[in-house]
Amino acid sequence: MKKINLYILAFSLLLPLITRAQAISPSGIKPEQVQIGRNGDYIQIGMRINLDNIDLDSQEMIVLTPVAMSEDRVTMHTFAPVVITGTKRNKALNRALEFGSYEFPNPPQQIVPKNSVQYIPLNLSLPYNQWMHSGILAFKEERIGCACENEYINNYDIAQILPPVFNPEYTLSYITPPVEEVKRRSETYSARLNFKVNRYEILHDFKNNAQVLSEVGQIIEEVRNDPNLTVSEFLITGYASPEGNFQSNMTLSENRAKSFVNYLSNTYAIDPSTIKTDWKGEDWDGLRKVVADLHISDRQNVLDIIDNEPDILTRKNKLKQLSGGETYRMLLQDYYPPLRRNEYTISYVARSFSIDEAKEKIKTKPQHLSLNEMYLVANSYTKNSEDFKQVFEIATRIYPDDPVARLNSATLSLENKDTNAAIKQLETVNLPEAWNNLGIAYIQKEEYEMAKVYFDKAANMGLNTATYNSEQLSKWLEAQQW
Repeated sequence: MKKINLYILAFSLLLPLITRAQAISPSGIKPEQVQIGRNGDYIQIGMRINLDNIDLDSQEMIVLTPVAMSEDRVTMHTFAPVVITGTKRNKALNRALEFGSYEFPNPPQQIVPKNSVQYIPLNLSLPYNQWMHSGILAFKEERIGCACENEYINNYDIAQILPPVFNPEYTLSYITPPVEEVKRRSETYSARLNFKVNRYEILHDFKNNAQVLSEVGQIIEEVRNDPNLTVSEFLITGYASPEGNFQSNMTLSENRAKSFVNYLSNTYAIDPSTIKTDWKGEDWDGLRKVVADLHISDRQNVLDIIDNEPDILTRKNKLKQLSGGETYRMLLQDYYPPLRRNEYTISYVARSFSIDEAKEKIKTKPQHLSLNEMYLVANSYTKNSEDFKQVFEIATRIYPDDPVARLNSATLSLENKDTNAAIKQLETVNLPEAWNNLGIAYIQKEEYEMAKVYFDKAANMGLNTATYNSEQLSKWLEAQQW
């Protein structure tokens, strides 16, 4: 007998493949070397049908129809059958087909006499579809003893077409912020008091000083009377505007700061031991910040002089020369006065809050909460609810430089599919949890190699979540080959 193995060569080029040995059917037909692989948009199926043990009388024939079915056997694709005939049946069938007296319901792809070959090669192809994962390749076997009578119909499964669909589940990393044992806070305010030229005495009725001092009193009383806070320190810093003599302005800023200290001590009976005093002299940083926001013709010239002229006297003279002195007069009149000020920083310790207390406090004084308290508040809400999202937004606003706050905020962005914003924020956080989340962000962007790099980087630092995510990605990539 002649052995036909040429189809195996063609299928050796298809990777990956599913190969299974098959049992003999009731008629003795044995499908062998079943190979199934995906080649682009098509599924290729190859096998050989071993006829060594076939039980077929001379007058009989078997119609063997391959069928691809979904796992629930609802969707199916029927291929052209293979017909195996006994010796006499083959002759009669050829005559009937030649004269048109017999017609197959589904025209066969091959008609093979029983004793003519040992193996029948069978190559099948069909367009890929999702239902083929966990789908079944089966044979419908009809044994026919005469032109009008079906002796039996037998159906049996051959192989699974493709492995089940693998749906990866990636885990994002949030970090529970550590408990802050002592919540030390400070808030800085400006008291833009008006002073007479070259004087430092605080005059209550001079210009708008009454309003400024009233605002100072409200802030101090609010902080001191808050039962949740314990004030620990007042820091008073004096500033002068940058006109006149540099050293005189340094002394002036010192005296104005000390004058403000005396006012606070006498008016609010503040313990002098809790008050610290500092002075900065001419506030060039404040002037630069003001000018940077102005829309004037000499804006860049002023900034260049401030940034590049180290000698103070020369710097002042250059400013006076801009636009024939017009720019300097405008600065002196409109923007120098607010620089003559005292700043006061109130440092305090905030007590710890229960979750219910923190849920109320976050609406009014979120700066009194620790990151840990905010995190617990967030997790008291349904995940991804508006309340949940709002807490993370507040945490990032109150603690913009805290890596844990940025990480958790970026993680929320990832859950909301705001991928680019999340990546931008995560790239500023040097933590394994951030690298893990960057891996998931790049999966969302379908940049799988970059995702693997970040997962492995985090896994190498001992983050088990990243190890799991890396394994999920590898399995999914492997499944895509099917």
